[in-house]
Amino acid sequence: MIKIDKITEAITSFLKERFEFMKGDLIEKISSIISKLISFIILFIILMLVIGFGSITLSNYFNELLNSSFLGYGIITLFYLSIFISILYLSRSGKLKKIIEKELKRGTRN
Repeated sequence: MIKIDKITEAITSFLKERFEFMKGDLIEKISSIISKLISFIILFIILMLVIGFGSITLSNYFNELLNSSFLGYGIITLFYLSIFISILYLSRSGKLKKIIEKELKRGTRN
């Protein structure tokens, strides 16, 4: 009976230690993922602001060049529309998925 108690106690102790180790490792991984996500969101917002203000600046420049109050905005809008249509075409044809998968596989090898 004493041996069974010692074995049970040893197994319980081992399982508790293993659980605490896994819990610490899991918390570390989750915090790493959350910090990367927050960094990505901040960088994405800054990039959107840069693109937005850059587009307004370029539109105003084209307006000055063309002596118009709206053609510059139309040119920039057509530029973004052409990018959108290109990405939409690549997405619907399945090529975009292949390109992304290829880049992800290449990125994991490094």
